[in-house]
Amino acid sequence: MHGSGEFKHRLGKFFLIIIFMPLFFFGLAYAVWQLWNWLLPDIFGIKQISYWQALGLFVLSHILFKGGHWFGHGHHHSHREKAHWKRRMKEKMRHKLQQKLDQIDRELRE
Repeated sequence: MHGSGEFKHRLGKFFLIIIFMPLFFFGLAYAVWQLWNWLLPDIFGIKQISYWQALGLFVLSHILFKGGHWFGHGHHHSHREKAHWKRRMKEKMRHKLQQKLDQIDRELRE
């Protein structure tokens, strides 16, 4: 019985994604279209665009700025990798700070 409920849950989640993702995608394109036509003609004197042009701009900007990764994390690093990078950066900055303080100390002694 538990397996059937889990299957229904996954099936419902699948259909929700199938319906929600395109609506979200086309909704964002609609927002780009409306914002473009509301702001840019008055600010920069650029002509208005159609919905399909806005959709194209949305897709193009996503490809250019996000590397085409629609789902998932793309080039993002895991939490462990971020923590390692952050620790290394702190050590590096601490070392540079100590070098600078030593240099200032030597200059003050002279």
